[in-house]
Amino acid sequence: MRLVELSTIANIATALAVLTAVVFGLFEMRRARQEREERAAFSAIQAIMTPAWMKSAALVLAIPEGTSAAQIANDPNLRAAAESIAIILEGIGYSVFLRIVPISVVDDFVGGATRVAWKKLRPFIELERTRQGTEKSWEWFQWLAEQLERHGTSRTSLTVGAAVAYKDWKP
Repeated sequence: MRLVELSTIANIATALAVLTAVVFGLFEMRRARQEREERAAFSAIQAIMTPAWMKSAALVLAIPEGTSAAQIANDPNLRAAAESIAIILEGIGYSVFLRIVPISVVDDFVGGATRVAWKKLRPFIELERTRQGTEKSWEWFQWLAEQLERHGTSRTSLTVGAAVAYKDWKP
C-alpha cells in the first residue's frame, strides 16, 4: 500500500513539474515574441527617421492635389523623393506582411503619411509599372497602404493627432 502511495505521489510530482515547465515555456515564448516585436518596431522607426526620409516625406506630402504622374516623373527632385519614400515603405510593408513589425505600430507611427503618400504617388507608381511592364514595382508599399485602410487601428488620423488621441496616456 505504501508503494502505491509513493508511486502516486511521484506521478503527481512529475505531472506538476511538466505542467510548470509548459506554463513557463509559454510565458517565455510570449515574452520573446513581445521583445522581437519591440526590436522590430524600433528598427522600423530607425529606418524611417533618417534625413533622406524627412526630406523626401516633406516633398511628397506637399505634392499639390491634381499633380500628374508625368509632373512627378519629370521633376528630378520630386521623382527622387517619391522613389525614396516608396522604397522605404516597401520595406516596411514587407516587414508587416511577414509579421515582423506589427501593423498597429506602423499605423500609429506612419499610417497617415503612408496613406497620403500612396494617394499622391499612386498615379506615378502606376505610370512606372506601365513603363516597366510589371506590377512588382512598389507592390508592398501599395499593399501596406491598403492594409492600413482595411485593418488600421490607430486612434490618430489626419484630423486627430497623437496629442489629442492619447492625451490621457499614463506611464
